[in-house]
Amino acid sequence: MLFRVCAKEITFQNTVRRSAIGNNTLLTALPLDPVNSEDTAMDKDRIKGSAEQAKGAVKETAGKVLGDKKLESEGKADKAAGKVQNAIGGLKDAVRGK
Repeated sequence: MLFRVCAKEITFQNTVRRSAIGNNTLLTALPLDPVNSEDTAMDKDRIKGSAEQAKGAVKETAGKVLGDKKLESEGKADKAAGKVQNAIGGLKDAVRGK
């Protein structure tokens, strides 16, 4: 997540501002900047693919630790599927010029 720290304010992609006052935090919604949010947006396939890869890595490691070959194989398959989905999202981003 992109953020900028200025004094006591943090801006997350120009959508939310957090102002810290003592131990209290104030959240203020800011108007969306369509140009900026569109420039930083990733294709949903890339996000889902990355999540699938992470899930696969966890399954694969758990399978290795537990000695469960089936779980390890499922993890490897999930990682491969995530890589494919991530690559598809990358192609979509490239076509859109991101």
